[in-house]
Amino acid sequence: MRIADAAAEVGVPAHRLRHYEATGLLVPERSRSGYRDYSRADVGRARQIRALLDSGFTASDVALMLPCMQPEPDPEDDHRCCDATRARLTRRLTEIRERREQLQRAERALSSWLAAPVEPVTPVEPVAPVAPQPSATP
Repeated sequence: MRIADAAAEVGVPAHRLRHYEATGLLVPERSRSGYRDYSRADVGRARQIRALLDSGFTASDVALMLPCMQPEPDPEDDHRCCDATRARLTRRLTEIRERREQLQRAERALSSWLAAPVEPVTPVEPVAPVAPQPSATP
């Protein structure tokens, strides 16, 4: 599938898929004429990449985690990578939950403030400006 179709399925602009390729996160096949040819697996991987980046991980983090997130990780890969990936994902999930709680507290405070009755403000009459007094110079 061409880049425009793949980008539409992933929900990102085409330049984002090119960026994933430039950073080595995604490597689609190329047609004989040089066009990128995205497979279903490539689209699935691009969705994973997008979800991880949207969750706040860096491209470097994603590059380290992706091999362990495949349906069938490479048997030659030791499991420390997968343990490290699980730990990263767990930490990020904790951070997201903490941030969500902070935002919910802020939302409650703002809602409470906006729901409180507004007390009328008594207008203050303007004070006439005082004209400067001539200085007495001896």
